[in-house]
Amino acid sequence: MVEELDSQDSTDTVWVVRPTRSLTWPEAKRWLCVISFIPLASGLLFLWYGIPLVLPFAGLEIALLWAAFYYVAWTGQMREVIRLTPQRLIIEKGRHVPNQRVEYERAWVKVDLDENRGWHPSSLRIRSHGRTASVGDFLTDGERRALALALINALGKSR
Repeated sequence: MVEELDSQDSTDTVWVVRPTRSLTWPEAKRWLCVISFIPLASGLLFLWYGIPLVLPFAGLEIALLWAAFYYVAWTGQMREVIRLTPQRLIIEKGRHVPNQRVEYERAWVKVDLDENRGWHPSSLRIRSHGRTASVGDFLTDGERRALALALINALGKSR
């Protein structure tokens, strides 16, 4: 999902790129409790009938299900902030705080959208002076194309 934000300074343009996750972590925990009831109930039923080895496997299934949901929620917190100032293009990547920051001179930035990859998804790269940053790896092809066009249009206005 790509959001264009109004910045404090009227000359800056800011895009926030994040994965589309329709389920928040509290909602996911509620669904997991409901879904976990089925293997737990079947494991307890088999234990009641004298087959004790089903219960540990039901517990393992529940643990793996919770781990998978947690991983999806954790990766859904990824953010990429693209800030276009009058002099620079700044890309910050991270979850709660930026852990990777790349700056480019605005006048030399080139936006590459590679769409001809067969079965592979497209890729959006920003290049300048031999340095390359990949942007929006978790976006769909259409969202990536729209972001590329927005970046090209915003860069083109200043040239």
